[in-house]
Amino acid sequence: MPPVAPPHSTRFAHAGVLVLTVAVFAGVVFAVTFQLRTGLREQILQREASTLAAVAALQLENRAVEYGEVAMAEVPGALLVAVLRTAKFRDVVAVRVFDARGVLNSSDGIVGEMESPAPADWRRVAGGASFARLHRRPPQEDLFLVPPGQEEDAFVEAWVPLRSGRTGAQLGAAQFWLKGTAARGEIRGHDRRLWLLALIGWAAGSAVIVGALSWSFRRLETANRELRSRGADLERANRELVLAAKTSALGTVTAHLMHELKNPIAGLEMFVAGQAGATAGNGGDAGVELAAASELTRRLRTMVNDVVSVLRDEQSAATFELTCAEVVELVLAKVQAEATARGVTVQGTGAAELAFAGRRANLAILVLRNLAQNAIEACSRGGHVRISGGEGEGRRIEFVVSDDGPGLPDHVRARLFQPCQSAKSGGSGLGLALSQQLAQQAGGRLELVSSGPQGTSFRLVLGREA
Repeated sequence: MPPVAPPHSTRFAHAGVLVLTVAVFAGVVFAVTFQLRTGLREQILQREASTLAAVAALQLENRAVEYGEVAMAEVPGALLVAVLRTAKFRDVVAVRVFDARGVLNSSDGIVGEMESPAPADWRRVAGGASFARLHRRPPQEDLFLVPPGQEEDAFVEAWVPLRSGRTGAQLGAAQFWLKGTAARGEIRGHDRRLWLLALIGWAAGSAVIVGALSWSFRRLETANRELRSRGADLERANRELVLAAKTSALGTVTAHLMHELKNPIAGLEMFVAGQAGATAGNGGDAGVELAAASELTRRLRTMVNDVVSVLRDEQSAATFELTCAEVVELVLAKVQAEATARGVTVQGTGAAELAFAGRRANLAILVLRNLAQNAIEACSRGGHVRISGGEGEGRRIEFVVSDDGPGLPDHVRARLFQPCQSAKSGGSGLGLALSQQLAQQAGGRLELVSSGPQGTSFRLVLGREA
């Protein structure tokens, strides 16, 4: 069969997956690049702080040699002098010096007052860490003493611990404010290169992802087409199986019809023989024979109508329902005349609230009617036949036909539900076999419950429809 084209929704779904995947990949690239950018920025600023820390440590060591045994913390302005000498090696705009307790010791290049160091910053520098951060503008307007024409639009704030080179004791800390134009330019240059590399990587990665996913989608679509093709073949095979099953059902029903017609035809044959005998002897039994022929003809017409009704339901897929009580009532109506003629009492009960599909019900009626006729024929005059229907184990539908006859012959029980030689006059031996096939066609089974001198009981079990 020709390949089935994928629906538009599938193509849109594939496009959506591609867009979403590329977007997620872009998010991952952005997150990684941003992390790298942040780390690189911190490294550049840390380099500034580390350089100042190294120079400050060298100056403190030199000052300590000059002062000899006198502690630098005891010499007024000693820390500021060491820090100012450090500032000569960098583009330092202003500086503040704090003692070991965090109290401002001295400052240079600052006009006015600045806020005290943040507790978090002081804890870091007091712990021996040097660090720096970039500011786009000074913390306050006109705070630093900057010559005219040399104003800066960016500053680097660096914190450096001041420790004794001999004892390692904390002497204080210095806060440097450096010109930030060079650092900012370096950071921007790295940012441009980093984002450019990220863009190139994202574009190349996206191309690979789109290509790989497109190839995968094509493979998947090919597999889906094959699956749809096989599904269509399977659906066609299922239709053929259903048709074959219906054909089999029609064959079963036809066989049942032939089975049902056999006895009436045999009766008509007996009538013809009797009529011939009556005519030959000039007896007065012609009226009785004619009445019997009329009754047999009526039975024949009724059975044909029943089978035709089943065939019609099979072909039209009718969706009506019958309750168990209605099924039992219909079976009783079909066998009541024969039971009365034989002097057999037929009774039946069924669940009025339990219903199932009419097609299955019609097949069940054929099965139950055959069982009831067999039971009536097995009973002697004054016998009883009972038909019941209701819910059984596992929420299944069950019908039971029982009689008080002598039970099934041994040869019938040995080949139960199989074609066999009938012990009845004019019988075909196909009744139970055909009834089992009809039961299976109705989605159930026929089983023998008991058979003995006290009577015989058959059960028709139908599963609930899904």
